[in-house]
Amino acid sequence: TCPYIYPIRKPIISRTILKRKEVDDVLGGEEAWKNVEAIGAVCPVCRHERAYFKQIQLRSADEPMTSFFKCCNV
Repeated sequence: TCPYIYPIRKPIISRTILKRKEVDDVLGGEEAWKNVEAIGAVCPVCRHERAYFKQIQLRSADEPMTSFFKCCNV
């Protein structure tokens, strides 16, 4: 609807380097795994037969808890 026209004679290029944000450890880091229980579960990487596990409620209350496993083999 506006009759104004501005002719572009050369391309306009602008570069911006973005700063990366620090990634938050969703599972709480190494401190969160200190006092968790171990269960008999086979690690798919090293075939160790024990794994630490913990459950966290990620979704709404009517959804089941999410289980996270971490191999006991260091």
